[in-house]
Amino acid sequence: MKRFKHIALWGGFVLYLVLALSFVGRKREHTICSKVKVQILDSLQDRFVSSKNIQNYIYDLDIKVLGEPVGSINIRRMESYLEGKPVIEQAEMYFTANGDLNIEIDQRNPILRVINKKGRSYYIDREGVIIPLSSKHASHVLVASGEIVEFFELAKIRRLPCPTRFDGNKDYTLCKIFEMAVFIHDHPFWKSQIEQIYVNEKGEYELIPRVGGHLIRLGSYSDYRKKLRNLRAFYQKGLNNVGWNQYLEINLKYEDQIICTKR
Repeated sequence: MKRFKHIALWGGFVLYLVLALSFVGRKREHTICSKVKVQILDSLQDRFVSSKNIQNYIYDLDIKVLGEPVGSINIRRMESYLEGKPVIEQAEMYFTANGDLNIEIDQRNPILRVINKKGRSYYIDREGVIIPLSSKHASHVLVASGEIVEFFELAKIRRLPCPTRFDGNKDYTLCKIFEMAVFIHDHPFWKSQIEQIYVNEKGEYELIPRVGGHLIRLGSYSDYRKKLRNLRAFYQKGLNNVGWNQYLEINLKYEDQIICTKR
């Protein structure tokens, strides 16, 4: 009998919670949205979008927000629309108890700026997403320039269509540069040391460092990681002793060799 009363008591409590939450939910759906708050979560690193940009994007959707019951506002549609913008990685929206619409935005953070052979420029983030230049903000990232020709129509692509293997007749220079850029970005030493990748007329790769007035001739794309490991060892054991401005050029083109040209 006690067990039955215990079960009945808990059953009544659960039913009360369900009814109470249902009532609160229905009441909340009729709450009027009176304010929109936008927070750009990573605005200290990059500033490709502003609160005003986000609000303008929402107005472009022609969805009424202010003065409307929160239950009638399709925030999932707005999130999906915002995440379709090249500069936005993630958008999250939710209503507060008093009806305020909170919007939290994660921007895409580029790791590479490309200036192709025709002079057209754009950013690429770590996931290979292409980000248009902004008239309001310039991101100080690794730059790639020179003989770079896309193997796809830039206007029709949002993400680099790079294969797992670089074979066939297509020019995968941009994909190779992107792979090198990820490697450089993920290694604090190289991220602080290399500021530009240049592709010369022979299709060979050259690196321009931030420290030291020398040019690094990497040569072909193959074994670039091994070449950079050898170069770092040379920096630590060689340049630290003789000085960083002794050489005009450091050539890594040949296997297991570092050929230096003095000034």
